[in-house]
Amino acid sequence: MKLGKASNFLEIMHSRAHEEADGIACRFFKGADLAQETLTYHTLWQQAAGLAWRLRSLGLTRKRVLLICKSQKHFVVAFYACLIAHVVAVPTAPPRRQTLQSRLQILANDADVDAVICDADDILTSELRGRHKQLIAIDVRDAQNTEQDAGVWNEPFDFPQPSALAFLQYTSGSTGDPKGVAVSHGNLISNCAAIQDAMAITPESRLFTALPLFHDMGLVGGVLQLMYSGCSAGFLSPAEFVQYPERWLRIISEFGITVSGGPNYMYDLAAKTISPEQIENVNLSLWQVAFCGAEPIRAEVIERFIERFAPYGFRRNAFYPCYGMAESTLLITGVPVGSMVSVQKHEGAHIVGCGIPWRDTRVEIVDPDTSQRVMEGEVGEIWVGGSSVAQGYWMRPELSRSVFQADIVGDEASYLRTGDLGFLRDGQLYVSGRLKDMIIVNGRKYAPQDIEAESEKSHDALQQSGGAAFCSDESGAGNLVIIFELKRAWLKRQSEFSQVVGSIRDCVNRQFGLAVSEVVLLKPGALPRTSSGKVRRSQCRTDYLAGILLRAT
Repeated sequence: MKLGKASNFLEIMHSRAHEEADGIACRFFKGADLAQETLTYHTLWQQAAGLAWRLRSLGLTRKRVLLICKSQKHFVVAFYACLIAHVVAVPTAPPRRQTLQSRLQILANDADVDAVICDADDILTSELRGRHKQLIAIDVRDAQNTEQDAGVWNEPFDFPQPSALAFLQYTSGSTGDPKGVAVSHGNLISNCAAIQDAMAITPESRLFTALPLFHDMGLVGGVLQLMYSGCSAGFLSPAEFVQYPERWLRIISEFGITVSGGPNYMYDLAAKTISPEQIENVNLSLWQVAFCGAEPIRAEVIERFIERFAPYGFRRNAFYPCYGMAESTLLITGVPVGSMVSVQKHEGAHIVGCGIPWRDTRVEIVDPDTSQRVMEGEVGEIWVGGSSVAQGYWMRPELSRSVFQADIVGDEASYLRTGDLGFLRDGQLYVSGRLKDMIIVNGRKYAPQDIEAESEKSHDALQQSGGAAFCSDESGAGNLVIIFELKRAWLKRQSEFSQVVGSIRDCVNRQFGLAVSEVVLLKPGALPRTSSGKVRRSQCRTDYLAGILLRAT
């Protein structure tokens, strides 16, 4: 089947399962020996179809279902089962016990789900059962039925329209309450095509991700992209990566991975913690696209990673900065494969270029107050148009209109307001910060990420990427506050805490000319974050004002 003719993802799945049945779709890695479990395209279809048969038999077609799987294999099978059965998946993180009720209750109520697909007993017996309506609980471990059940799906059947809802991608909630982004089959086709073009992915490519599969980068860029491009993808759990980051590079080397990456912190962690003994025979020369996105990209991290792993064959032009978000399915911009990273200095900060838009995606920089385009090189809000832009937020029509249907003066098209700040130079996008997070002092705006990055360098006691800078007033004005996690080894050195605080104050004053009203040192792990690891600065401010931050003293 020619992908250009596919109007929904189900057609592509059906084609792969029958035309490339024996091709390896997924490899799931685990342990020091990198033991793997594989799924061919045919096996993936059979297992997903078996579960899909179960979903349809329960009357869940076109209903919404929470998808909560600890196993990556179970997640992949369950997500594809939802697509086959025309069930709208609502993927979310396997909850920590203390956050089980609040997070899952919010999503279950907002999406008005009728069932939960999971693979853990503690979820099956959770407080979700106490909702206003009884949920159907489906254990994916038991529901992947026999080929006899799946056989009814082997013949052509009704395919969804491009406008049909494929899944709800809930935002991480770094600047507010989680909202369900309504992603259609047409959005998926459009964005996967853009990713394929942008990263030069072919059926011979090998993808690998250690990202959470319930978020857009792991889901669209990994689980769905492998199916669209007809290539093979490898998966490692995020927890295993954080504990053993060298396994990322070992897998890339041993299995000839060509496309892999993640947020800035993954590269930072790898460069800082992997020892030569752990990667003695690693060869990174086949790694063609080392994509980096989802959070601000720090130029010094790129340089540190390149310098650290160039002796192992990593090429400078393999580094691939990109920009995207769930509201535009995933990818918005990316650099052409093989091009050098561009860094621009702007108001004292070094900002990494995130590439150009692909396919029919349009990027404009707009003054958020006047809705007019700004001049090239001038900072404004990033607005995005094109067929990858999602339908809106689930059941939030007014918010959807204001965010997804913004109008530029003199332009008839509608645009997505990203809430991010940036500028264009020579057609390339540079992202400078988040509109809601901007710190305003004496009328001048500062990106909190810049202040946090410089503060981190001020003293060895501070946890990597463990800080937040914000103003005490929600408007972004007021007193500047910096909170930072300490490394665990420093918790008993309270007599030196004042020195750490002084180092942060001096650094911020020297680099930005700003006076810090208060520095709060936190215990490790106390910084409010989303499930994907992003700093929740608005929550940091709320907790600070409420006096409930877990301080180190």
